[in-house]
Amino acid sequence: MLKKWIWIVWVVLAAAVAVATTAAALEGNHRRSLARQVKEQSAVIDSLLRRDQPLLDVKLYVTDKSRNTIYGRYNKGYIAMPQERRYILEVDSVNMRIKK
Repeated sequence: MLKKWIWIVWVVLAAAVAVATTAAALEGNHRRSLARQVKEQSAVIDSLLRRDQPLLDVKLYVTDKSRNTIYGRYNKGYIAMPQERRYILEVDSVNMRIKK
């Protein structure tokens, strides 16, 4: 009976060692994969940073002459109209050429 229990303990220990070894091997593979991805991404980022990028100095001058005309005969109350206007300047950098 004692030999049977010793045999069961050895089997459980062997299974635990096998599981731990497999987990360590999978973790090592995952870490190597992540390290390789970091190196590849670093190379891509460095190549993008080394590109010759143009600097643009863009100014927007706007004269806003819009008027709001409200015809409100026999109407009572008030109309809230915002006084702030927003203008957006978009620069198409795809069609831009750089002369050196």
